[in-house]
Amino acid sequence: MRPSNAVPTALSRTRSSLERLSAGFRWLLAALVTGLVAALGLTRSGLHRLAALRAPVVRVVRGPLAALVLGRRAAVSVILVGITPVLAALTAGAVASTTGYRPLERWLVGTWTGTDPRIVVFVGAALLVGLAAAGAAARAGLVPTGLLVAGPVFGVAVTRYGTVVSTYGGERVVSLPDAVAVAAGVAAVGSVAVVAVGYPLGAACRRAVRIVRTDRGERNEE
Repeated sequence: MRPSNAVPTALSRTRSSLERLSAGFRWLLAALVTGLVAALGLTRSGLHRLAALRAPVVRVVRGPLAALVLGRRAAVSVILVGITPVLAALTAGAVASTTGYRPLERWLVGTWTGTDPRIVVFVGAALLVGLAAAGAAARAGLVPTGLLVAGPVFGVAVTRYGTVVSTYGGERVVSLPDAVAVAAGVAAVGSVAVVAVGYPLGAACRRAVRIVRTDRGERNEE
């Protein structure tokens, strides 16, 4: 009886399958490269054109875009970022030692729905918009200004820690991780909304002041 050749046959078939798979992969890679070259027209002149466009794009990213995001004055941006945790701590302490989280939450809901408007909520919102406008006027950039606004919002929201809330599973006490996570989310959303309103306002005021100063300087020269 002849010995079985099942193992050599299986190895041979596996090898041929791997060779076909490798050939198919090489063909697919070549087709992708060919299609990419044909679609983008990456000839030598096309590469030169892309290289010529690289410099203006880099200048925009490193210049106006970086100034808009991070600010034109590094010292001012660093100061605002450093003030952020201080404002958060002061706001949290003020809320915890006066009204507490629950009354403030009811005021916010009542003001938002119109059922019980509170002047203190409008004043707080105006102060936050003023912070965003001040950041824009100081050319601090969107990120430092957003952090500056997020500080007080985080401080207010984090006072939720230790309060009792009702859930589907019943009442529970808000833990510190839960309070910090919710406060961070509220601060992120709130800062974006406030900066969207206050930052253009501050930039417009800065431009208006510059125009007025320029007009006064021209009149004095005349």
